[in-house]
Amino acid sequence: MAGKRRNIEEEMIKEFRKAAKEYTKDIFSGQGKNNRIEVGDNIYFQFGDLRVETGNCSVIVEVESSGGVTNLVKYWYILSSSETEPKISKDIILLHIFKKNSENDYESHIKLWEFLYGKMKEKLGNRIEAKLFEVKNEDDLSNAVNKFKKKLKKLSEV
Repeated sequence: MAGKRRNIEEEMIKEFRKAAKEYTKDIFSGQGKNNRIEVGDNIYFQFGDLRVETGNCSVIVEVESSGGVTNLVKYWYILSSSETEPKISKDIILLHIFKKNSENDYESHIKLWEFLYGKMKEKLGNRIEAKLFEVKNEDDLSNAVNKFKKKLKKLSEV
């Protein structure tokens, strides 16, 4: 009988949630109504695996355990489209976590991520700031959580 499957994404999000609680109670996560952007009739994007709202921006954490660029490029769509609900007027700070099990995991995804983010910056300017973190161990995760805390601390001082 197989053991219970670990939810690596939720385990990592738990660390970010704990860090966010030091700065705010306005923490959103999951698939519920308070954490999604409507992009069509009954079609939604999740607004981050974890999201913290500040006065002038949304600080978002996305965690990937199987690679991909959807959780980056959806913010290009969201910030560019006039058809999303709610309309996004705040800038976005995205910490995008890639869980890697080996040195070469998801290298093609990472190359594509870097390319797409460059194009997004050309079009969106300062509306988005994104950083990709390759997490292979607890130290790597701690580095990402510390970056998140620094962003929240800086934004809470404004």
